[in-house]
Amino acid sequence: MIKGIIFDLDDTLTVHDDLYDSNYLKIIKTFFPDFKMKDPEILKIMIETIDSIGSNKYFSKYLDAKFGGRDILWADCGGFGEIAQYLKEVHLEAQNEMWKNIIKNLGISINKIKIKTIINKYKFFMWEGIKAFDDVIPTLTKLKKYKLGVLTNGMELHQRRKISISGLMNFFSTQNSEIVTSSECLLGKPSPVPYNYICEKLSLDTSEIIMIGDTLDGDISGAKNLNIKNILINRKKNINNESSIKPDFEVSSLSKIISIID
Repeated sequence: MIKGIIFDLDDTLTVHDDLYDSNYLKIIKTFFPDFKMKDPEILKIMIETIDSIGSNKYFSKYLDAKFGGRDILWADCGGFGEIAQYLKEVHLEAQNEMWKNIIKNLGISINKIKIKTIINKYKFFMWEGIKAFDDVIPTLTKLKKYKLGVLTNGMELHQRRKISISGLMNFFSTQNSEIVTSSECLLGKPSPVPYNYICEKLSLDTSEIIMIGDTLDGDISGAKNLNIKNILINRKKNINNESSIKPDFEVSSLSKIISIID
């Protein structure tokens, strides 16, 4: 019998991946309107630079936590635990180095623009775009008889702020709810560690929960490895059907989980 429902956060409850590429380009066009380069080439250079510096230099020993440079670029770093303390010390340095090298690798002359101004504008663009999908609040409102959890790869402070900004914190701040991030566990999905940790916090067995997420190789794979029931949310209907990882159920809208769970 299902007693608890565990949700992924990014692109399951809140808009996420669509923000990155669009805001990378928005920054370049905002500060360097005369710069001429095709968008795909701009993105290629920016993403390679962010991965090289943010992920593989500053975050190399924590890659198993399943986040990296692109998240550090706009994160509010802080909170408790090993990763939080480390990022609190280095994130400003990392953000500064990433943007300096992005501009350098694009071949742009920065002139009088301050890197700090670019950093702050990018963070503003990103946080401005955070919102819950339209089907989320109506669905969560119907799940009052269940224990609810968020299991998300990312930084604790960062992810909790997303939940708050998107208007979802009241669903996940009760006695029957929990939020667990990969930064707390030092390991991200699909590792069994975060799944077991959130079950422990909710006082539920893995047989009593269902996992809902948008990634086969993270959310669904991790759940299946522990024999946890699972639902893939495929909003854009573009997730690889050729994958060997098969979800127990697949939906295109969160509202459709009600008929599966009840």
